[in-house]
Formats: sequence, structure tokens, C-alpha cells
Amino acid sequence: MGGNRGAGGAGDAGPGGAGRGVVTGKYFNFKPLPPSADILGNPLIVPNLPTHKLPKETFGSRVKRFFARMNLGSQSADTKLRWKLHDTIQATMASLSPAVTLVAEKRAPAKNRKLSVPVVVVRHPYHMRHVFEMLPNIPDRFAVEQRFLELLMTRALKRYGEQMALIKGSAFSFEHEAREYFFAGFRLERQIKKVNSPDERFAALQAIHTNYFHGRNYYYYALLRREKLAPDNKLFMLFARAVYFMARIDWNGELLEKPNPRMLPSRDDMLFFVERDKSVVTRYRTDQDFQRQVKSVLEAFPAS
Repeated sequence: MGGNRGAGGAGDAGPGGAGRGVVTGKYFNFKPLPPSADILGNPLIVPNLPTHKLPKETFGSRVKRFFARMNLGSQSADTKLRWKLHDTIQATMASLSPAVTLVAEKRAPAKNRKLSVPVVVVRHPYHMRHVFEMLPNIPDRFAVEQRFLELLMTRALKRYGEQMALIKGSAFSFEHEAREYFFAGFRLERQIKKVNSPDERFAALQAIHTNYFHGRNYYYYALLRREKLAPDNKLFMLFARAVYFMARIDWNGELLEKPNPRMLPSRDDMLFFVERDKSVVTRYRTDQDFQRQVKSVLEAFPAS
């Protein structure tokens, strides 16, 4: 598992973690597994799930689902997305609920019906990546479902932080972890031009990507956990730099001159982070130079 800041990342490839690129028999790992030191020994359980705020499906929606299971009738894209969101909510609650079976470390199955979204064992926030990846892309017309999913993730991240604080014996901060990973990746990035050996360059790019990958995730977790970020933390700028560099790494592990537009987050995705980073929003309102910097950063990313 990857996660040693500044260390080589070629060993991060593993079941479910390897990327597509192959270079001299090595696999470039675009989705490294969580740092081993940050994986909980026991599944994460959130005792205070906000079930009283659970969005309810209408009777008409349940009838349409019934007919859809029998392949009767047709459904709009909005209807299918709403069903997926409700399935995601149910699966997320089941993944974080106390209903845990110890046999094979599997969660108890949902009681009511089959879900289109898997119920997973959560030992690190990364195991809920399908939810985190979905959140920025939920249309405004599904704001109720989006707010509830964010609330679930906030509760899960706060609980995870409490568990990590007990393990480490000190306060745990996603902000601190994100900064460490970003700076580790940046230090390695400054040295990449000096590396000529293909194998060493491959390992160096893997290490940079792994650090930036974890830094990006931990910054996201800090925002959804609603940590009170330091006013001058600069994490958003570091985040933008990291994802821009990651998009320059080709599928075969080579560094491109320009980022692949398909690998870049959209401008709306970046706005999702800006709106949730209170340190950016506060400074943006009063600092004109900072306003220009933020606008310049956002313009570097493709419009939706």
C-alpha cells in the first residue's frame, strides 16, 4: 500500500489498485490504495446517522421502480439518477451502520430490496470513493439528496477523525495530512528534470502522483469534515496545482508537456471545492489580488 510521503510508489500497485500503463513490466498506479497507517483495524461505524432527515421516495417513484424491475415502461434520465441517488444513500447508511457481521468482514445485507450501489466495509474514507466522486456531479435539482449525502460523509469523516486521534494519541487533521502530501509531491516534482533513467523517472512520477493523489483526497475530506482551515493555508492552490500536474501523466507513465483535458476536473468541479473552502471564500471577498489568482486558476480548467 502506498502512503509513505516522498517514497517511491511503484509498489502501490495491487488488486484493484493498478492503472492501465505498462512500462518495462511495471504498472503505473493511478489509484493507489490508502496509506496503510491510516486504515482502521475495525470497520468504521457511525452511531448517529441522521435518519430523521432521510429523503423519502414518493409512491409514484416506487411504482415506477416496480414496473422497471419487470422491464415495463420507460424512465427518464432524471428518474434513473434519482433512483441511483436513493440507492447510494441506502447503501452508504448500510455501510456505516452498526449492523456488522464478523464472518468474512461483510456488512449485513439491506433488508428491503436489492440496491444498484454496493454495501462496502469502510476502514478508510477512500473506501467510500464512489460517493465522494458522485457529489460534485449531482445537479442542483437534486439538492435535497446531495445535502443528505454530504451530511452522511461529514458524520463519517468526523467519526473517522475521532478513531484516528485515539490510535495516534493526538489530534488528527485532514488539513495537516493534505499539506504534508502536497509539499512532499512538490519537492519531488522540482527534482524530476534531473532524473534521466527511465526506471528512476517512472518511480519518481509514481511517487509524485501518489503524494498528490492522497493530498487531493485529504483536502476534500477536510472540506467535508468542515475543519476550520487556517486563513493562509493555501490548500486550494496546492490542490489545483496537484490535479493539473496529475493530468499531465499519460496512461503509460510518461509526463506530457500539457495536461490531458479529459483527465482534468471541470471548472464546475473546482467551484465545488472553492465554495466549501471557507478560507478561500473569506479571503476572496476582501483581497482583489487573491480574486484574480482564483479566477486565473479556474480558467485553467475546462468549462463543463
